[in-house]
Amino acid sequence: MLILVTNVGSTSLKYRLYRYPQEELLATGRVERIGTSKGAASWSHGKSASSLERPFADHREAIEFILQRLLENVLSDPKDLGCVAFKTVVAKGYNGCEWLNDTVLRAMEDFNFLAPAHNPPYINAIRLFRELLPKTPLIGLFEPAFHLTMPDYAQVYPLPKEWREEFGIQRYGYHGASHRYVSERIPQLTGRKASEINLISCHLGGSSSLCAIAGGKSTDTSMGFTPQSGIFHATRIGDLDPFAVLYLMREKKLSVEEVITQLTKKSGLLGLSGLSEDMREIEAAMDTGNPEARLAFQAFGYVVKKAIGSFLAVLGRVDVLAFAGGIGERGARVREEICRGLEGLGIRMDEEKNRACNGTEAEISATDSPIAIWVVPTNEELIVARAAYEKLQTDKE
Repeated sequence: MLILVTNVGSTSLKYRLYRYPQEELLATGRVERIGTSKGAASWSHGKSASSLERPFADHREAIEFILQRLLENVLSDPKDLGCVAFKTVVAKGYNGCEWLNDTVLRAMEDFNFLAPAHNPPYINAIRLFRELLPKTPLIGLFEPAFHLTMPDYAQVYPLPKEWREEFGIQRYGYHGASHRYVSERIPQLTGRKASEINLISCHLGGSSSLCAIAGGKSTDTSMGFTPQSGIFHATRIGDLDPFAVLYLMREKKLSVEEVITQLTKKSGLLGLSGLSEDMREIEAAMDTGNPEARLAFQAFGYVVKKAIGSFLAVLGRVDVLAFAGGIGERGARVREEICRGLEGLGIRMDEEKNRACNGTEAEISATDSPIAIWVVPTNEELIVARAAYEKLQTDKE
């Protein structure tokens, strides 16, 4: 069975094609800068790889291009696809692995406000795939799925009951596929059973979150009701006193739309540094003496450090601290900033191993560290493919 996994962005579309049950990766590719004059595509199908630069007017054109490349190199017929699977984000009333029918798409639309940068592009892409491949099942693994094991007291907000029940306001958590991958990979790397491991997973990138994992199950996570929450992100705010927003709206006469723009596109690393949401550019500016860049770098390390400390308390015993995501995998200086000062809690980094690790799978803890520190390049698409295959085997649309 062939499973096509897609990762949809507002101006991008990435994919991986797997063969199941062998779990064999057959093809990968991406289309970037969709809707601009500087569009680009790249793909690797088996032993051949290629790329080109050309405009892609919209996601339809990008999807048609991807399907054509697959038919030329991997697929003999669109019917060969067992399903198209999506790393969907959030839908009202649906938190697991779901058939993407009209009911679920409407539930995603109901929560567009929660994920304005994520849900609309996914809904559009799902409808395009349904139109182009009308007989192919479409499956979505929603990001909160891994966090369904959180106890109720970790999910709840202290709001009136009618608000919680009518509007579904609770701590959902996100990056579930990434945290699940780390939770499954660490036992393989350490030679221990998942049931024996307490783990803190740090997915750090353009969007960031931490997860406390006990025995392979999520027990708490830093993100809450929306992907804007938790530790701050590249351009998104993270946790903020809600009355600060109300105060600004009253004082500056801001509309809801104006506040959304400020909190989702102009905050986070960009808001603090005043120059970039890219940690690499922030580090470079910090090295030239830029005080705002230094502030952004140190503040990010600090909020991650605080979250690690809180999850140490939640888990009681921690065996592994793992870093994933773009910054987590390639940001040696950020990892060092986060771990500095945690030696008394059992987290001791080998600085030489850390500096040598740049996006590769490696242990970077000191030999005498009670808590092992690992860098684990994440593979969210693989988790989505596994969930979709299991659903196809056990469930009927």
